[in-house]
Amino acid sequence: MDSKNHPKGDCNKKNQMNNLDHYKILADIFRYPDENLASRMTDFMSLTSDQFPEQAENVSKLLDAFNSLSVQKQQEYYLKTFDVQAVCSLDIGYVLFGEDYKRAQLLVNLQSEHKAAGVDCGSELVENLTNVLVLLSKTNDPDFAEELGFIITIQAVRFMLTKFKNVDNIYKDMLEVLLIFLQNDFKGDQLAEYALPEQTFEGAGEFAIPSAKSVICDTHCNKRKSF
Repeated sequence: MDSKNHPKGDCNKKNQMNNLDHYKILADIFRYPDENLASRMTDFMSLTSDQFPEQAENVSKLLDAFNSLSVQKQQEYYLKTFDVQAVCSLDIGYVLFGEDYKRAQLLVNLQSEHKAAGVDCGSELVENLTNVLVLLSKTNDPDFAEELGFIITIQAVRFMLTKFKNVDNIYKDMLEVLLIFLQNDFKGDQLAEYALPEQTFEGAGEFAIPSAKSVICDTHCNKRKSF
């Protein structure tokens, strides 16, 4: 699907697009910790309490847990979760495809979308969860946002959570809250056929889509050549 080929109604679509600005706040809590993490977590708590009051107590506990650690300890915790002997990766293309060529294709297409939306990816890859969430907050294309949110990001976050099975980790709880936001914003009413089968999330596989012949990738890439 290419919005350039469908100019009629584009303005209406943009006006009807849900406000996704909150994904910038959600992106910030998954960045490498520094002295600004406390304020980021406070923004995260305010956002969650406003939109999902039932999660307020849980997020308050997360805030207390992080505030009890020094910045150095926060950084060590982050590295043990996502980098050194990582529980899981924040690079969602890797989470989904491993080193399969479909990951390279995703990287190329995400690079194009980041450039179009004016996203500065910094030192992280374009597939990093933080950059993908910022892209969701900045894109003006509702069709693209729905596809990126439902087909890629929800599936990746759900699979990331399988890596935390029987693991007590603060970031696991944060990913669970992120998933609530994603599933609330991206229903995938017209995209259900692209969702991964439920057995994918039983935690048996190293990657969500080990086969290059996976329907979710092949049909999606054919459907939307720009992504």
